[in-house]
Amino acid sequence: MRLRLGSVNLALLSVYFFPIWSRDAVRALVSPYHGLEDHAHATAAIYFRQVFDLGFNGLGLTAHALAGVKLVIAAAFVAYLIEFARSWVMGRETDRETIDVVLILAVVGIVICAVPALAVDDAAMVRLYATQMLLVAGAITVIVVERQLAPKHQQASRVATAAREFDATRLLPVGVLAAGPPPVQAAAALARIPEGRLRHPLDRG
Repeated sequence: MRLRLGSVNLALLSVYFFPIWSRDAVRALVSPYHGLEDHAHATAAIYFRQVFDLGFNGLGLTAHALAGVKLVIAAAFVAYLIEFARSWVMGRETDRETIDVVLILAVVGIVICAVPALAVDDAAMVRLYATQMLLVAGAITVIVVERQLAPKHQQASRVATAAREFDATRLLPVGVLAAGPPPVQAAAALARIPEGRLRHPLDRG
């Protein structure tokens, strides 16, 4: 199965965002100044400290919390890259839930950084975060359009798989297995039972 444009686009965005956010997060966490020497990080930390009225002593806690959020989002990008590589090797589609979670976290992370920049009217930071938001918005648009244009049989593939598994594990009438060769659904159901559970209780002793 060929890779979709939306999945490839998000993989490229992950390669872009992961080094930037992980570097900023680690630098803020290990810095003796809580990363406040960085202008963008300090602006965000001071802004949220004032919003939540944490006081001056809460500035370091706020800076560490923001760094932790960035590190979590960077880890999400790494998780998507792993899922993308697995889907490429196995010839299947990238997991939709993973794509949705990564996109949501990316939007949340950019908004958290962009709101303080807008509050202090920093033109350079506003342009940076606006560019990042456009990149993520473009990825979201491509993925949504691809999902809308996907064939109906691909959209219902998971529903059909769940229905087949349900049919295979339904309870069979009494005496069906003893009357003759097991039907297909019985064989599928028995295949899911571990071998240890199929043994007679007396044989286990």
